[in-house]
Amino acid sequence: MKQYNLIFLRNDKMLLSRKQFSDWREIQDEYEEYMASLDFESLKDIEEYIKMDYKLTSKKVKYEVNKLTNSSNDTIEIEI
Repeated sequence: MKQYNLIFLRNDKMLLSRKQFSDWREIQDEYEEYMASLDFESLKDIEEYIKMDYKLTSKKVKYEVNKLTNSSNDTIEIEI
């Protein structure tokens, strides 16, 4: 089961969410600026994806992903 979503918006924002969506259309309905999304099974998978795709350090990626862990919100903005 996919537990996390990385949501890309047209306004250049990237969101990380633990909210359960049935499919990408549900995400699109929630975010007017929706462009695309990827789903992941774990935060570790997200960290690996961001490190590879955006060439960031482990420390920076961990910091951004931990924003969700430390938040009471189901969705947070990450800065890449």
